Amino acid sequence: MALSFRRETEESVPEALVFADGFAEIDQLAEELDVEFGADQWLEVSLNEAPEALESAESERTIAIVTLGSDDPESVEASAQLVRLAREAELLVLLVCGEVSPRTMHQLLREGVAEFAPYPEPEGALAESINRIRLLRASGGRGVPTAGGKVVRKGKVLTVYGAAGGVGASTYAVNLSWELANLVRRDGRRVVLMDFNFQYGSVATFLDVPRREAVYELVSEASTLDQTGLTQALSTYNDRLHVLTAPRDALPLDIVSPNDVGAIINHARDMFDYVVIDMPQALMSWSEQVYNASDEFHAVMEIDMRSAQNMFRFIRTLKSEDMGLEKLVFLLNRAPGLTDLSGKARVKRVAESLGLDFSFLLPDGGRQVINACDQGVPLAEAAKTNPLRREIAKIAQKVLASEEVEAKAPEKS
Repeated sequence: MALSFRRETEESVPEALVFADGFAEIDQLAEELDVEFGADQWLEVSLNEAPEALESAESERTIAIVTLGSDDPESVEASAQLVRLAREAELLVLLVCGEVSPRTMHQLLREGVAEFAPYPEPEGALAESINRIRLLRASGGRGVPTAGGKVVRKGKVLTVYGAAGGVGASTYAVNLSWELANLVRRDGRRVVLMDFNFQYGSVATFLDVPRREAVYELVSEASTLDQTGLTQALSTYNDRLHVLTAPRDALPLDIVSPNDVGAIINHARDMFDYVVIDMPQALMSWSEQVYNASDEFHAVMEIDMRSAQNMFRFIRTLKSEDMGLEKLVFLLNRAPGLTDLSGKARVKRVAESLGLDFSFLLPDGGRQVINACDQGVPLAEAAKTNPLRREIAKIAQKVLASEEVEAKAPEKS
């Protein structure tokens, strides 16, 4: 087939082998697979090529995607044979099915299908099924822990707070989320970015995603929130990053109570592996709830008197409320370059006067940052080599590395 010939020269082992002979929706499916795996990381295989392709596949890396569009007996038997061959090769099988009967589904599930996705509706079902297959593969095929049939994730909460307006906190939150989403998507892990600036949040603008009507219902009736309600309020960027935008209309920041915010964060943690929260500058009654729920609290400032004074007030507020500072991560945006000796000396004086250490110095990304925000795309898409983007990518990698260290710590003890 055409797609098979297009990719057959690839030397790298594909992440997915796709068996789609006679599948009517193959063109649409191919576009979605390009998004989920990358155009060069999946391979369409014909029935004649199946035995050889499955024999050479690597079970630790490759999954088998079998398609079935109808209850035609020959098609069902061919799909069943493919499932058996894939299971003999110790591959996990994802069944992408169209209009098939429950009897057919039952037959193929008995053959050893690990996960299935109706196609082309509902939207997002394919991506979710691929994520579950990746999680299943990562667990060695032992199964994914569930509660009520849903994946239990207990996500890590990273909160971003700008000490003053215009210091680049939202830009940092957007790009950190996107870098995390790209790093973990092949492991089946998911990232959500939540804009808690309910009045003038700019996340929707920076990613050019729609502000859904359901967002207002979520924040105004958070006490009755469930995971279904949160899902309906989320938008997605490029099918990788989930986004909770600010509502369409400017709402009072106190429209939600601390308990409401806690409920939103808890549901997000159950649904996602990483929860990035973009906070407003104003401190509200529910700010303490967010701070306590955060695993890391990234405080962003610039090297000017306004930012320094606001950061000083913020730290004093935390201390006055007996809130520990151990989860604070201080970032200096638009930091001076390596050759700016006077600027580096000023950074040192500011850090000493505030009694803190800057964990990260973010360089000035220049006009490219403004252009990316205006275009509604992350820096990784608009200016991949931008110095600010490279530094944020390093921070995302350190977040993952620190989590791996934490995960290994109990094993050693």
